[in-house]
Amino acid sequence: MSILNPSGRAPIIGDVDTFNCEVTDEGWPWAEKKTAAIAEYWKTAIAEKPEMFDGEVLVATEVSVEKSKLVAELSTVRYSALNFWTTSGFPHAGVFNLFGAGIVVTKDGAVLIGEMAPHTSNAGFSYFPCGTPDLDDVIGGRLDVDGSILRELEEETGLGSADLQPSEQRWIAWDGALFCCARRCDTQLTGEEVERKVSGYLAAQQRPELARIHLVRRMDELQGLNVPAYVSALIEQILEP
Repeated sequence: MSILNPSGRAPIIGDVDTFNCEVTDEGWPWAEKKTAAIAEYWKTAIAEKPEMFDGEVLVATEVSVEKSKLVAELSTVRYSALNFWTTSGFPHAGVFNLFGAGIVVTKDGAVLIGEMAPHTSNAGFSYFPCGTPDLDDVIGGRLDVDGSILRELEEETGLGSADLQPSEQRWIAWDGALFCCARRCDTQLTGEEVERKVSGYLAAQQRPELARIHLVRRMDELQGLNVPAYVSALIEQILEP
């Protein structure tokens, strides 16, 4: 299995009102048993992509939906352990790769996805601006998913509070070990204006996370791109048939 479709089946999409994610720090027994293998893997990984940082990130140990509310428990792990697990094909390990993603919809109805730059761990894949949650996203023992979404959007695209109007439309997209918490963010900018603004932002960065963006107006425009199944399924929720 791969990041494109870990379950091998159609992702499950659902509407939710809120994201309620508590950091419990119960640990990750699977990773603890793989300590030596993870260390060996990481030596090779950073030799190939030295800019990757082995900081503390969060994985979900429990996930459920209760009365239109996402409820999750998360633990802190090293990024090297998470990366080892995902590149190993998401073997059964008792966790989910839970993350927030902002779905930017332009004034003229285009959906933004970003193509990851060559120096990143997911180079060449195209998906919504997002990132693995870390301790900077934790407030009062809870993961601020909505805050993480807006932070990642601005860091990766340069689109900030002056450009975006986060809506109350939220989804979950579940594909095996991948669990995306998505929120729609509308903008009064047209697709052309977004393209110009984001391209200028990326050009000004020394090592941007995105190589480029794609503005999708029809599902067939995803052909030829390395787009995860959950991304396609969520875009289908927005674009006109």
